[in-house]
This record gives sequence, structure tokens and C-alpha cells, in this order.
Amino acid sequence: MAHQGPGTSYRVVRRLGRGGMGVVDLAVGPAGAEVALKRLSLHGTPDEITRARARLRREAEVLGSLRHPGIVRLLDLLDDGDDVVLVMPYLAGGSLHDRVAAAGPLAPDEVRALADRLLDALAAAHRQGVVHRDIKPENVLFTAAGDPQLVDFGVARATDQTPGLTATSMVVGTPAFMAPEQARGEPASAAADVFSLGATLLFALTGEGPFGPAAGDPRVLMHRAAQGRVGRPPRDLDPDLRALLTAALDRAPARRPSAARLRGGVGGTSPRTGLADAVRRNRVVAAAGVGAVAVLLAVGGVVAVVGGDDDGAAAERPGPASRAAPASTAPTTPPCTPQRYRPCGPAGLGAPAPGTDGDTCLPGFDDYDGDTGNGCEAGADDRPDGAVLADGAGALEATIVPRDDVDTFAVPVEDAFDLDCSGRLTLTLDGPEGMVLELRVARGAEVLATRVSEGGRPAVARLGERCGRDDTGELTVRVRPIGSDRVAGPYTLDRDGSF
Repeated sequence: MAHQGPGTSYRVVRRLGRGGMGVVDLAVGPAGAEVALKRLSLHGTPDEITRARARLRREAEVLGSLRHPGIVRLLDLLDDGDDVVLVMPYLAGGSLHDRVAAAGPLAPDEVRALADRLLDALAAAHRQGVVHRDIKPENVLFTAAGDPQLVDFGVARATDQTPGLTATSMVVGTPAFMAPEQARGEPASAAADVFSLGATLLFALTGEGPFGPAAGDPRVLMHRAAQGRVGRPPRDLDPDLRALLTAALDRAPARRPSAARLRGGVGGTSPRTGLADAVRRNRVVAAAGVGAVAVLLAVGGVVAVVGGDDDGAAAERPGPASRAAPASTAPTTPPCTPQRYRPCGPAGLGAPAPGTDGDTCLPGFDDYDGDTGNGCEAGADDRPDGAVLADGAGALEATIVPRDDVDTFAVPVEDAFDLDCSGRLTLTLDGPEGMVLELRVARGAEVLATRVSEGGRPAVARLGERCGRDDTGELTVRVRPIGSDRVAGPYTLDRDGSF
């Protein structure tokens, strides 16, 4: 099988994959180079197909102009009957998704290099007005030498809301890595790309996305995305990478830094180099709540102003030396370095936010809502493991803090030896809305019941006595969180009856 273009022929070798928009084949070009052919199927009326083909050609002109080592180039666009075929270089190193699936999460140094390359590529595309709309681990491919590149740049943009294409009227993107506003059906902007890239880097570090396991039910993931239920990156991650991910995964698009600002360097927003410098700068800006940062460079009196709505381009204006302000001889106040939970005020650093030391959460506290103003609002309960839930004593109240907390309770039961075996024990777990909790009841190693409290709905386990046997003894109840969502509110555990 061959694909013909104007003066060009590609010989198909084998099928590489199939997606929602069409199929991808490995082929060999006229010069012997391996290429990937992505066939986009066009359907509809002749007018719709004509408009779709014209739009794809216009998009191809823009995409063909992208020149960055971190972006797969669009080599050609072919008409093949009712289909359009995109021609791109073939990348033999596989995808980021495949690498994590085969060998587990990447090391922090590998992710730093990945972030540095892809943020720079994304910033370059955004400066040319190109939005990807579907960044995910499957769309990060590696060359044979191991260099990462973003693929499918602009394909989602070209097909979105275009009559004549198979995916019209659908929300473009992948639920596990989609920005909240995109999941709600709002227009996808450069900020949505930043979120999706942050989600992809989180997957590279942990094997999971911001809404829980990436392989979970797409409907559940889409719902969590639309609700903005973004899990915070784990605290045991590399601090600089965690700060970068926290900024990129902000549920509010207006608060996310641009790709250029996150990247830093001369191609970013200021004449500084290195991902770590850029991350540290963003942590300071975010903690201080500053809308704009002015950086005065000693050489030549150059001033670079970075706005809060930075679009990736540095604004530099030379100032003549004769107009420079004279040096002040008055005593100067030492500069204030804000902390995450302790911003600078008129008199310097203020008091740390509740539950924090100013920079991190105190033991027994956690930050579940991401609001630095109220500090680490989630506090641990003071109930020890094995606390007794006695009959008639009323409900117990407890919290899931820290985020991997698992609570156990002892439930003593008595057997009244009812002749009709009518003894009943009911256990009710009422979890807060916004968190999924599992209730498990066991007698020794035997699990008697497992129930789930979700969406503010209680979990109820009803147990009957065993006829002809003495059920007097002690049951164990375990309460544990499911998924990554956490809220500070308490849950209650109550019992009714006995055997």
C-alpha cells in the first residue's frame, strides 16, 4: 500500500496504532527515511469535507512553521480520497506512557530534563499562537537517542468543532490529564496546555495523574476534572519539582504560570537560566501574591518586567545611565523573603498561617484545599488506633489526616442467644462530601462486610448473628480513604444493636 502526494510516494510498512481520529502507520519515504502517517477520516456532506480539508491545510501551514527540537515536525499533508494524511518523522523510542508502564516512574533528574525540554517547546508553540489541547504521556515520544518530543501538536485544534471530522461536538482532550476548564467545555487556552503538561510530568514522577489513577473510569475522571478536584502532588517529591507541579496544576487557569515562566531562561520570561531558578522564582511570586515582578539588571540598566498574565515574551527596555536614580545613603530594610504560608507584610514576615511553621505543615496537619491563606487546615484527630465503639455510647468522630491515614476501631459484641437468631448489628460510616471512604468489618481474618461512602452518602453494613454459635467477642472496623481526594472535614462512625 502506498500514499501519494504531489511528487511524493510513501510505502506503508505496518500499522502502529489506532486512535479516536484515525490510524497511524509506519511508512518509508522516497529517500528511505521512516515516517509516521496519521490518517484523519473526513465524513459528512461534500461541503463539510471541503471546509474540513481547507482548515486542516491552514493549520498545517502554521504547524509546519514550528521549529523546536522538542516538537515533532509536520513534514507534509496529503489528500487521500476522503481522508487527510499527516506525515511526521517516526520516533522509535516509544512513548512516556510506555516507559512508565514498563519500568515504573522516572527518577527526579530525568523528569527535570523532561520538564525543561517540554516547557521550552510549549512556550515556543504558544508564542506562535498554537495550542495543543491534548498533552498526555502517550503524546510524549522519544527519539532513538532518547530525546523527548511532543506529538500531535495542533491536530486537536484543527479538528475541534470542524464540520466533516469524526470527533466534532466532542470535548477534545484526555480526562486523566485535562484541565478543569477544558473538562467543563470551556475553550482550551495556553493555560490548559500548562495544566496538561503538569499532569503528564506528575504521571512521569508517580505513575498517577492529578485526579487519581490515569487508567481509572474516564467518566469518573472527567467528573473530577470538571469539579476541579485536583490532588496535591505528594510531599515526598523533589521540592523544586513539587513546586513546579503545584503551580502548573492550579485549578484556576488565571493563576497558572505560563510555560515560558515555568521554564525560565533566555527563551522564557527573564534572562536567567535553569529550571531550578525558574521554579524558585515562581514559588516566591506565588507566595507573595505579587501580580508583577520587576528585575533590575546592573549591566546597561536593563529592566525586565514580567506581568502576571505573562505570555512568554520578555519585556526589556534599556535605560540610559544618565537617567539612573542616584544611590541612596539612607539605611535600607533587609529584603523580606516570603514563605509559602507566611507572606511578607509592611513590617516584614507576618505570623505563620494556622497549622504551619510558615514553610511547611506542622506534624498532625495537612493542606487539602491548596489555600495558603488558611494554612494547613486539615488536622488529625486524637483517637488512637483500636478505639472502642461501644453499644449505646454514641457516634465517634475522626479525620483522615495525614492523607494516607487508616483508622481502626474495636467493636465489642455480645450474643443474647436469641432462639430465632434475630440479633442484628448495624455500622454506619458517614463520610464528608468530596472524599471516598471504605468501611471494612472483620472478625479476625474473616472479612464480614465492605462498604463505600462517597459523595456525602453514608456506607451502611448490616450484620446478622450466626445461628447456633456464640458471637460474643470483638469485631474490627477499618476506615481508609480511596483515591487521591481529601477534605479536612470529619467523618462519623456509629453502631446500632448487637448479637
